[in-house]
Amino acid sequence: MKLINILLIALLLLLLRKLAWCLRWLWCYYHGKETPEPISFIPRRTGETFEGHIRKPDDEED
Repeated sequence: MKLINILLIALLLLLLRKLAWCLRWLWCYYHGKETPEPISFIPRRTGETFEGHIRKPDDEED
C-alpha cells in the first residue's frame, strides 16, 4: 500500500509540473510573448533518444 501511495504522489507531481507549464504557455500566448518550449510528461525525456536509435539512410555519393 505504501508503494502505491508513493507512485500516486509521483504521478501527481508530474501532472502538476505539466499543468504549471500549460498555464505558463497560456499566459505567454495571451500576452503576446514567446511561448516556452514543449516539455515531455517525464522529465529529461525527449525525442532525441528515440531519434538516435532510428537508422537514417546513408547519403549516396556519386
